[in-house]
Amino acid sequence: MRALALILAAAMALSACVTTPDEPDVPPFTLDGEGIEPSVSRLRIDFGRAQVGVISTVSRLLGSRPAEITTIEECGEGPMTIARWEGGLALNFVDEDFRGWVTSDPTLPVAGGFVPGQPRIEMPVVSFQVTSLGNEFNRGPISGLLDPTETTIQTMWSGATCFFR
Repeated sequence: MRALALILAAAMALSACVTTPDEPDVPPFTLDGEGIEPSVSRLRIDFGRAQVGVISTVSRLLGSRPAEITTIEECGEGPMTIARWEGGLALNFVDEDFRGWVTSDPTLPVAGGFVPGQPRIEMPVVSFQVTSLGNEFNRGPISGLLDPTETTIQTMWSGATCFFR
């Protein structure tokens, strides 16, 4: 009995020395062609939702409020309000409805296996087109732009934007 107690004490002492690897950080959400898919909820934030609720929910998921909210009067779909967060996420609103997103934030994944900052050689198969913005690509409703060296993803977007080509 005493030997069993010693073995259990030794096992407990050794287990205190064992470390487990850190769990990878789960991103708060994934951006996709229909809006935003939160990681912690099945409730989506789709295009067409009200600006106030979208900004509030995304702020809660990111742990910060937008660094800037501005309105650009001359966009293709009319005046566009853009909420920008530190790190590179922008949400676009027309008539106070969520209509699109743009990101250069490498911590926010984009559906289809994309992430800003990702090397071009690691991208899923896409077609490229040279425009006045640079070397653009798209896969379904999601588009992107390579950096000036054409080696990594610089920016991605879906829905309404205020880019002029």
